[in-house]
Amino acid sequence: MDLVEDLAAVRRRWQEMAGTEVSPVIRAGVLASYTIDPVLPYLGTALHDAGLPASFTTGPYNQIVQQCLDDTSVMAAARPDVLVVAPRFEELGDELLTVVDAAMAAARRWGSFLVLVLPAVPEERVFGHLDDGRAAGTAATAHEVRETIRAELAGRPDAWVVDAEQAVRAAGTGKAHHPAMFKFAKIPYTEPVFAELGAALAGVLRAVHGVTPRIVVVDRESADALGEPLRWLRESGARLVFRQGQEPVAELAEAEGVPAGSAALLRLGAKPAAWRDELVRSGLLDRLPPPETPPRRARRAVQKTVSLTDFVAGLNVEVDLRPVGPDSAAKVVEVVSRAKDFTLGTGELDLAQDREVFAVHVRDKFGEYGISGAVGITGEGVVDVFSLSCVVLGKGVEDVVLQQLREKHGDIVFRHRRTAHNQITAGFLTDAGARIEEIP
Repeated sequence: MDLVEDLAAVRRRWQEMAGTEVSPVIRAGVLASYTIDPVLPYLGTALHDAGLPASFTTGPYNQIVQQCLDDTSVMAAARPDVLVVAPRFEELGDELLTVVDAAMAAARRWGSFLVLVLPAVPEERVFGHLDDGRAAGTAATAHEVRETIRAELAGRPDAWVVDAEQAVRAAGTGKAHHPAMFKFAKIPYTEPVFAELGAALAGVLRAVHGVTPRIVVVDRESADALGEPLRWLRESGARLVFRQGQEPVAELAEAEGVPAGSAALLRLGAKPAAWRDELVRSGLLDRLPPPETPPRRARRAVQKTVSLTDFVAGLNVEVDLRPVGPDSAAKVVEVVSRAKDFTLGTGELDLAQDREVFAVHVRDKFGEYGISGAVGITGEGVVDVFSLSCVVLGKGVEDVVLQQLREKHGDIVFRHRRTAHNQITAGFLTDAGARIEEIP
């Protein structure tokens, strides 16, 4: 099978696993500044095969800091054993170090092992071909921030780093990014990148839980041709077992006195140049080092973890409600139809009905989000449309919209139908003291 078929097979396996009842050994929480769900099949199947079945709680899109600072957040309620945090420069810019501080503080409060995914260096260069020679260029700034984060976590017993740059390189920079999927669903990478990232995350968690392979099974007939790989294996500290025929690996592991998950069958392909990569992918080299003192670096001053209120205020969010016209009608209908988490659940938006409809325009210090939601209100003061895109949630946009509605329309009531996804809408309206009319 080629790579595309291989990855599709992994995703199918993950779907099949979802229908089985297996008690998780690891409860993992995943936060990212982008849609990171595509990594779960690769991470989940790798952990399952290592004897570490996992359950996952995925936080809302681009709300890492909010989830870490809010004690009522989805992630705070989950209190995961492992917290995976994956920011990108493209969404967070100079807030990256704030993200790291918030993630470290949250992991300490929740008793979670933190895995911080170092963001890949952005492809876009501010200064074009001259960017590489600029001290304030994209590449230089990104590398400085990346190494600051690495130094911050180096040597900690409760944290580790995985590098997204390595996953991007492994897939090939020309094949790593997916602009169309990012525009549509905020998924920035192709499947090979998520597969590499899942493998790296699984390797860390296997090592942390002490289930990296302890013995390597090699077919006796091919042993003579594997001089260099066998030397690598011996240097890794793994114990070699040569099998004579097709004995099951599990039986050989039992004979050696180790669990089946601690044995790996090494199948090296016909291309010697690829053997080292295959060895890395097998997990045989994944060994936690003894505690070490990181190289001396000028460490940044210890910052007090920012409060959720201060963080949101620092985003400089601007919200504008504009009447829907012919130019914006189609986009507003699309935004309402795609909203799931923040919506009144009253169905599709029909602009022909007798109500005022406003498009919600949002911008913050990171840029312009355009039409990011919609509000519809009848002449009787009933709000039956209140939808926001996930891209602007966690920024206080809903508070501003509610305030503007109250200032303009006075006493209003929200018509609400519960769905499988819109619990946060009802929670927000209840906390704000809004009048709610529940409908079946």
